[in-house]
Amino acid sequence: MDADTNICAVILNYNDAQTTMKLTESWKNSKVIRNIIIVDNCSTDDSWEKLGEFKEEFASDHPDDPDKVQLHLFRTTENGGYGSGNQAGIDYAVQYLEPDYIIIANPDVQVSDACILRVADALEKQEDGAVASAMVVDVKGQSSFSYWDLQSVWLDLLDTGLVTRRLFRAFLKTPLEKLPLAADGVSRMVGALPGSFFMVKTGCFTPGDLKELFDKHVFLYYEEKILGQKLKQMGLKELLVTDAYYVHAHSVSIDKSYTKISDKQKLLHKSKLYYYQHYLKLGEMELAVAKAFLAVVLTEVKFLTGVLKMRW
Repeated sequence: MDADTNICAVILNYNDAQTTMKLTESWKNSKVIRNIIIVDNCSTDDSWEKLGEFKEEFASDHPDDPDKVQLHLFRTTENGGYGSGNQAGIDYAVQYLEPDYIIIANPDVQVSDACILRVADALEKQEDGAVASAMVVDVKGQSSFSYWDLQSVWLDLLDTGLVTRRLFRAFLKTPLEKLPLAADGVSRMVGALPGSFFMVKTGCFTPGDLKELFDKHVFLYYEEKILGQKLKQMGLKELLVTDAYYVHAHSVSIDKSYTKISDKQKLLHKSKLYYYQHYLKLGEMELAVAKAFLAVVLTEVKFLTGVLKMRW
């Protein structure tokens, strides 16, 4: 990667300023990130005030020097969800900073410069590589979920049910070692990557495409598979770098807004149905069957979490 490569990072905050500031602080002395853009997604707590004070402190430690990481902060006029908020960050980056690569990061991740460089290198070597990420580990260093296949609607539904997911596990995800190799000979080409951290190579897109990278009709969940389908239709690839890692403290920010598992499950189902209708082109009859299946799954979740007090 050239020394003048411009990498920007977008961090979306909603009622979680402390976690957002922690990630930003960890990148304060980054040698690879030029600009950090914090998007406050119309928080209802005191996040905006806290982040404003933080930006002033950050600026005093980091004068307007091109060799220093610069921090940008703005607020959306409404909370349109994950996709809408991150799209606002991308739009800002493209308009004002002209980045070669844009990082999309949840506040609850830990990503090193080495990981960022490795992901950028994989994208640079893959001509049609548009989006890439690294392997995910949890806060204890244990391997975590790192990719999806773009499945048919029926396999996708089986992957939703708590029982069916376990019964049909072997058919629901291609093993890592069987995925196609990327141009660097190490990374793998996947259907979709987790939205907690990934990098976008802006040179793969027209300005118009970049403005519509995220579907703003989805509030939360399934943005990743929607993006995967968009890239697939454009003939572009998503890469999983298998020799680099980042830490994700799963759902730290989401859990502060949605404490009940059943509430998160409802949001998931709403996004699934939108995805099935608009990206998998399901007809009315098939959509009705999918709705019925998801209703059974939601009842299952409510019973296991509400009555039996189970967690997973």
